[in-house]
Amino acid sequence: MDDIESAWALVEAALRRVLPDSLPLLAGPAEASEIDAIEAELGVTLPPDFRASLRIHNGSNYGNPAPVPLEYLFDTGEIVEMTRAWHSEADPDIDNPPVMACLIDAGMIHVSGPVRPTSSLRNRVVVGTMNGDVNWFIDLDPPEGGTPGQVVRLDLECCQWDVLAPSWTALLVRYAEDLERFADDPESSTLEIDEDSGPMSEWGVDPVDKPPRPAWLRDVEARRPSTWNW
Repeated sequence: MDDIESAWALVEAALRRVLPDSLPLLAGPAEASEIDAIEAELGVTLPPDFRASLRIHNGSNYGNPAPVPLEYLFDTGEIVEMTRAWHSEADPDIDNPPVMACLIDAGMIHVSGPVRPTSSLRNRVVVGTMNGDVNWFIDLDPPEGGTPGQVVRLDLECCQWDVLAPSWTALLVRYAEDLERFADDPESSTLEIDEDSGPMSEWGVDPVDKPPRPAWLRDVEARRPSTWNW
C-alpha cells in the first residue's frame, strides 16, 4: 500500500505542475466490497497493487483535461462491464504462436514486449479507454518473459500491443517521471500534452515501425492463417 500511495503522490505532484485542472477528475476511493466484486464477477485475482490503487482512486471521471493519457480510467463497475463487453473467445486459427509470428513478420500486427497479440480477454482486465479504440488492460497470464499484472496498451485500429510497465505501480511511476520531464523540458518527454484535452494516448508506443518478434516467439516457425489465399 505504501508503494502505490507513493506512486500516486508522484503522479499528483507532477499533474499539479503540468495539468492542475485535471486533478479534480481523479475519482475518490472504492470500497473494498466493490473491488471484491470485480474478482467475483470476472473470476480473476487482481494484483495487490491494483487493488490498493482502487482504494485511492476508483478510476477517473470523464472530462478535460484528462489526468491520464486516455479519455478516462474505469471505476470498479465499468471494469466489469467493459471487460465483459469486450471479451471474445480465442480464434483457433489466428490466436496461436505460429500464426502470431507470421503476422508480426508480415508487419500486419505490432507487438512490443512479452504479450500475446490476441483479441481474447481471458485472464485480462480492461482498466481504461480512449474512445474504445485504445485500451489499457492488466495482463494476468502473460507469455514467457512477461510479468503477471503487467499493463498493456492495445490499439485495436492499428493492431498494436505495447507492454507499458511490469505492474500498475511501475506504470504510475513511469507516468509521473514523464510528466516531470515534460514540465522541465517537453522535448525530453515521451508525452504529448494538449493543455485543453490532456495527454495524448500515444504514450508508451514503441517508435519502431516494424519491431522484431518478442523473445517468446523468436524460435517459432511461422505459419500463415488458413484463411489466407496466398
